[in-house]
Amino acid sequence: MIAKNVYIKTFGCALNQSDSEVMAGLLRKEGYSIVSSIDEADIIIINTCGVKEPTEHRVLSYLKQISEKYNKKVKIIAGCLPLMDVSRVISVIPNYSAIIGPEYIDKIVNVISLINMGERPVLLRRPKRAKRNIIEKYRKSKVIGIVPIANGCLGACAFCSVKFARGHLNSNPIEDIINEITWLVKNGYKEIWLTAQDTGVYGFDLGYTLVNLLEKIIEIDGDFKVRVGMMNPSGIKAFAENLASLFKSDKIFKFLHIPVQSGSNKILEYMNRKYSVEEFIEIIEIFRKYNPHLTLSTDIIVGYPGETDEDFQETIDLIKRIKPDIVNISRYGKRPNTPASKLPNQIPSEIKKKRSKILSELVEKISYENNKKWLDWEGYVLIDEISKKNDLIGRNFAYKPIVIKMENEKASCAHLLTENLGKYKKVKIFDISPHVLFGRFS
Repeated sequence: MIAKNVYIKTFGCALNQSDSEVMAGLLRKEGYSIVSSIDEADIIIINTCGVKEPTEHRVLSYLKQISEKYNKKVKIIAGCLPLMDVSRVISVIPNYSAIIGPEYIDKIVNVISLINMGERPVLLRRPKRAKRNIIEKYRKSKVIGIVPIANGCLGACAFCSVKFARGHLNSNPIEDIINEITWLVKNGYKEIWLTAQDTGVYGFDLGYTLVNLLEKIIEIDGDFKVRVGMMNPSGIKAFAENLASLFKSDKIFKFLHIPVQSGSNKILEYMNRKYSVEEFIEIIEIFRKYNPHLTLSTDIIVGYPGETDEDFQETIDLIKRIKPDIVNISRYGKRPNTPASKLPNQIPSEIKKKRSKILSELVEKISYENNKKWLDWEGYVLIDEISKKNDLIGRNFAYKPIVIKMENEKASCAHLLTENLGKYKKVKIFDISPHVLFGRFS
């Protein structure tokens, strides 16, 4: 009898989450069951990520545990990590059943057929890429719809190995994206995530830009909001004004994720980031001009090779100036086969740790001060998930995460949790932390 129960573990970004939804949808269509417990599974699919060194270590540790604990089960290793360092993947899970790259997610049913015939396929690259927008996905959420708009990127960042896995920019046609979003909205999805390695360069390979896509999206009938995924400054600096003006639409969350990585122009040049600190600041100012309540998220790498105390101080000064709501802080770690891994002047781990601590403490203070502005705010919030503590979590127009305290209602009426998912509720903020707001129904 052919094994039919499949467990999928996903690491990494929204693009990876979407890939897992595609695989799950294709498998369900062929009669496979997607199970939530690994112990119930006959087939285990691990969709990997290797964007950062700590993430890679976590994934490899998980693979080793799976190898030892589930020796006799079918184990398929998918995602980006095999394309970055397949030999290391095999070293920790030598009893794998198959290894596939992101370009083979649409062939998952065929891969399992090959395994059932006694083969151990390793499929990393395809001559022609798979079409990514597959509406018939098995989506975990009934509120959030993840829509990939492109695969790959145009960058050549010296520290990044993701391009080895995802390759050069390959944008999905506008009509395919519009069709998927239209289907999602008609089926009750309220929160649409546009995702790509770099949404800011969407369409460059097809002769248009993200502006053209968003203009079409906001014309779609229905009650929904779009969260635009990460955009690098180099991609959007030429049309930041037009893009920022589109963010005024009620159908777009006032949320901007734009990684700067360093406040030092010297370090940005070492990183091959193709923009200056001044250009980054100009983009932020443009977006805030059109969207005063913008939630700003950025990324910083501390301890990049050659980063001096003066360079790090420039990063501190930049963060104090732009006052972002969210900063994703990473200590630099060598990624396989990247130019940065071969640079001299690698920074000792104790210095990276110290700088990370200083920056984290500053970010906590800034985030808390920013969130103070939301105290006593009252407005409509889209309920998009239930926390592990059984609190409702929602997002307002600025995509601020709001934990909604239901107090006694939660204990006596647990069904209210699921009934509220996907609905807009009027909420008043009564407390804050650096990371979330706390509200009650009003």
